[in-house]
Amino acid sequence: MEQLNNEQIGQIMNSTFAGLTLFYRDTNLTDQQASAYKKNMILQELGFTDASYRGGGLATRHRFLIASARAKDASMFEQGTNWGLVILNSGSFFKVLDVYTVGDKTQITLLHIPEEGVDIFAQAKINIEDQIVEKARAGFEEKLAMPPVPELATEAWVNRTQAPIGIDTAGKPFYTWQAGGDDGSK
Repeated sequence: MEQLNNEQIGQIMNSTFAGLTLFYRDTNLTDQQASAYKKNMILQELGFTDASYRGGGLATRHRFLIASARAKDASMFEQGTNWGLVILNSGSFFKVLDVYTVGDKTQITLLHIPEEGVDIFAQAKINIEDQIVEKARAGFEEKLAMPPVPELATEAWVNRTQAPIGIDTAGKPFYTWQAGGDDGSK
């Protein structure tokens, strides 16, 4: 791992946390896919990641809650779908902050991190991560009592967000990082 100075680390933290917003991506994962997500693992998603800024109850069994400061609002390009569409770039990196199950519903909380921060986030736990998890769990419990956002329960949206993030359909991560930058798989 390349040694970073304090200014570089500060820039990575600012890029990760300044303007952090929570986004929703509901899906139905297989048991094998769901069990692939482990707290503190770093994943890379090869494709673009669609999510929504509209949060409500779940029409599916699983929710990815994505904490990101760099999602791009694409809702202005929607043609009457009213999804609240945001897109994260292909090749995005995510740290699994939490896997939380209530009843038969599971929320997987992901922190969107910059590529240059992968080694830092693989080796260290940043204090704000616990705050994100606390807020995420409370929000999940609250939203479980709410009805789903109708536009996010449509077949078109559910089909658009059915793929897992950072793993293939068999539940194998595309690429993961371990402490020290040693890759777990490729």
